[in-house]
Amino acid sequence: EVVMRDRQILGQDGIFVIFALLDQKTGRVRQSPDIISRGSVYLQESQDILREVRFIIKRAIEKSIQGMNPINFDYVKNLVNDEVGRFLFQETAKKPIVITVIRTV
Repeated sequence: EVVMRDRQILGQDGIFVIFALLDQKTGRVRQSPDIISRGSVYLQESQDILREVRFIIKRAIEKSIQGMNPINFDYVKNLVNDEVGRFLFQETAKKPIVITVIRTV
């Protein structure tokens, strides 16, 4: 049942995968997050949306980890997923599955 529900969501609203590199010493996102979108936002035609999504990702990560030692990555990922999902729904009327991967260096 869960697999079928996920496949229906993927078919209707797509998937949005976020890869962010975090500098462990400074707590800042090292470079612009990479985004893979399938069935949700067509990347080449939605540069404004992607620019805003990258800003949302960076702000959410950096704000949520301030003073957090050690970093609770599950909390940070869930926050990013929620904020990006909310923004994408406002802009596209779609609710893609949002997956966030955060690596520290």
